[in-house]
Amino acid sequence: MPVTYLRKVQADELDQVVEIIEEAKQVLKGRGVDLWQDGYPDQKILRSDIQRGIAYFLIKDDKIAGVAALEDQGEASYDQIEDGSWSPKSQERYAIFHRVAIAQGHQGEGLASVFIQHLLSITASLNIHDVRIDTHFDNLAMQHVIEKNGFQKCGTIRDAQQRPLVAYQRFIR
Repeated sequence: MPVTYLRKVQADELDQVVEIIEEAKQVLKGRGVDLWQDGYPDQKILRSDIQRGIAYFLIKDDKIAGVAALEDQGEASYDQIEDGSWSPKSQERYAIFHRVAIAQGHQGEGLASVFIQHLLSITASLNIHDVRIDTHFDNLAMQHVIEKNGFQKCGTIRDAQQRPLVAYQRFIR
């Protein structure tokens, strides 16, 4: 059984983050998903994630297998939701999982779910109980992973470019 864990991305590891994100962009393009095809996320955003201490690597058997950001300061795009609503149990402080990407050599190993579960553990350790995530409407693989990990579809949010994204929420104790 593989050993997996998370660790924070260090300042000198931006190149590894960019490589995983670029691989993910190609995988999405190959699946016909119009997500991350316009330059987002770019090095500026990824560097900011690292500097802010919200970027994490998924490690599998001592090798980097994925990258994601765990935002714990909220985000303006989550203020407005269409075609639904956030749960009445929503809390003022919530976490958002962003830019979840699995390295190309680890696609199909079920690691996106493992990654989300580890991110949930970190979120719980931060004493945050309201967790949110979004993805592109065409990203059916990620929607499956999100739903498999107990997230409920809540509606539609819009990113900074006003593109619609399906928004999910779950609560942990």
